[in-house]
Amino acid sequence: MNQTHRPHHLKWTEDVRKLLLALSLVLTVFVFWGPSLLGSLERPSVQGVLEQRQLELQALAGRAVGQETVTRPTGGNVPLLSRQLFGADALQELAAALQERQDNIATADRDLRLRQVLVLLAIHQPEQARLLLESLPPVTGPAEESSAAVILQQALLQRAAGTPTTVAPLADLAPEALEDVLPRHPLYPSLACSILDLDHPFCRQSHGGAVTRLVLVGLVGPLAALVGILLWLVQLARWLWSRNRSQPPSPQPMAAPLTLPALMLFFFGGVVVLGNGGGILALSALWPWVQQAGSTGQAMATMLVYGAQALPGLAILHWLRRSEDQSGWQWLQWGLGWRSLPMALGTLLLTLPLVLLTSWGVSRLFPHTGGSNPLLDLVLNSQDLTALIFFALTACVLAPLYEELVFRATVLPTMAKFYGAGVGVLLSSLLFAAAHLSLVEFLPLLILGLGLGWLRLRGGRLSACVLMHATWNGYTLANLALLSL
Repeated sequence: MNQTHRPHHLKWTEDVRKLLLALSLVLTVFVFWGPSLLGSLERPSVQGVLEQRQLELQALAGRAVGQETVTRPTGGNVPLLSRQLFGADALQELAAALQERQDNIATADRDLRLRQVLVLLAIHQPEQARLLLESLPPVTGPAEESSAAVILQQALLQRAAGTPTTVAPLADLAPEALEDVLPRHPLYPSLACSILDLDHPFCRQSHGGAVTRLVLVGLVGPLAALVGILLWLVQLARWLWSRNRSQPPSPQPMAAPLTLPALMLFFFGGVVVLGNGGGILALSALWPWVQQAGSTGQAMATMLVYGAQALPGLAILHWLRRSEDQSGWQWLQWGLGWRSLPMALGTLLLTLPLVLLTSWGVSRLFPHTGGSNPLLDLVLNSQDLTALIFFALTACVLAPLYEELVFRATVLPTMAKFYGAGVGVLLSSLLFAAAHLSLVEFLPLLILGLGLGWLRLRGGRLSACVLMHATWNGYTLANLALLSL
């Protein structure tokens, strides 16, 4: 009986691969993914911060168009556009949002409480403002800043008591000193000017740009979702019209770059284990510098850490393809052309209503749970243009290129070859959602992944998937940047 024996070195290589794969799966479940997914339910939610920033923008826009306090008159006689766009109750809602955030913080936050004080005085609730003023934590900064903070606090206490402001040094404070002790959002200096009858130069600033930002933040997303719903109706009409006619062309064939075992080793060993390890090492090396750096340094560090996460996966992919006697990058089917952009935008518009609807449903079920992306906090708290540029490079260039290469160029075609196109799209989308390490964001990311997978399957162009992913990240980043100004 003849028996074919594999060369010893090939058998040894397969054994090593199996061992590495088993170790990678264990590390993925018990070290990198499992604890992070479970811990995502305990992360503080960014939803409260987003709601606060949106209400601050609404109130500022209301002041910019001449509403000194955006409150509802008796009988609710407020024009519909004013209620919907500027928020007739923006300051009242902002006071409630600030209080909810304060209730969820273990220690007293001076900045947050000072915001509450100014809003409460603006909506004529002086008693609550007085109680908060009396419990404000002291300023721990330089002597000049501490002195300015004390002068401002005394002036606000006098106004809360209903007496004229008699703190003489208040009018003599340099604008920079007063701005330094006020919350860093243009709404609050504007409120302080009105409450204390100040005549500092920053009180004469125009906030007309707040109206433009509010329109962009509040209307672009809903309008895009409406267009997406109309596109769904068009697609449904086309399907009904062509149901008894000739079938549409079959999806473009995709080249499977790896065998199934090699794919699992690439993803769990290269992308998850080595990728996370590279990111941790890079962050550890950069951490002393990050602690001393400003927002620009943090943005640069974020980009470098993401690059350190991506490189090991790319190296493992290259090694696996070479070990299987494959070379070149033609299998990517990049296909960049004039059709890529309309395909990307059309699919994004179709996907957007489903993602927004799913996100809304999840936020109602889990209102106090957080997200996964550290960029959210960094962008929201950054007003540095250079930092925003680095964040944009990470979110709109590096992330779409790397993630689409992993999920839509490698995982999807390989899974489709072994299990069929539909299962390939589903499995690659499940891994895509899980890789973001947030149970709360899992369903919206799954919907987004299905849209990206369907685009890859339908058009066969990886460039269209990258453009769609970059546009989605860019839309999210632009909203955060507009709220951070």
